[in-house]
Amino acid sequence: MKSYASAGPRSLEAVRGPACEGVLRNRMTTDQGQRAAKASERGAATRTALLAAAREVFTTEGYAQAGVTDIVNKAGASVGSLYHHFSGKADLFLTLFEELNKEHAERTRVAVRRARDAGISDPKQLFLVGAREYLAVCVEQRELFRLFVSGDGPPGFDLVRQQRIADWVRMNTAFFVRSEEPLDQAVAIVMTGALGLCGAELSLSEDPEHTRKIADGVIEVLSRLESPRQHA
Repeated sequence: MKSYASAGPRSLEAVRGPACEGVLRNRMTTDQGQRAAKASERGAATRTALLAAAREVFTTEGYAQAGVTDIVNKAGASVGSLYHHFSGKADLFLTLFEELNKEHAERTRVAVRRARDAGISDPKQLFLVGAREYLAVCVEQRELFRLFVSGDGPPGFDLVRQQRIADWVRMNTAFFVRSEEPLDQAVAIVMTGALGLCGAELSLSEDPEHTRKIADGVIEVLSRLESPRQHA
């Protein structure tokens, strides 16, 4: 009987055939894709663990006193993995700050959209709905918010935070301009500044009832603000 082993490489390729080669290639591609997906999942899990650990260490020890080794030990990771995902301690701090900003933006956007769907169309009322949701996030994330307003951060962070506040004022001003609401930039600055100061105050409170009263009081005051042009 003729042996395939003695038939040489060309005969072996003929035995495999194009269909068999295609199956092998697909299997290799699938295996590679699965390995890549698992690696990606592990990387995402490590990144999440590092951020959670950094948050805990920063909020308990402060940024200046926090050490990279403290963070990686709490995360169950390595120093190498930290520097794979972040450039260092400052990058972790700024990432936490950006994620909090994203949560603020998303939560307020959803709240305003729901209010619109419920039939509310007055721009000022919509702003107050978003403001109330903003303060709710400040209460829920008060330890993290407290960290960012404490002055204990990486060099240059105050400028980053001031820029975010300036962006927020511009967005609020543009919101009223698009809505043809007679509130000028000065009022937008006052309303935005009041929210920021209220958020800082809420972050310092340990009494939930007290924080709710502060938030409700600020919203009530903001609801009474009018532009000087309305009385001109």
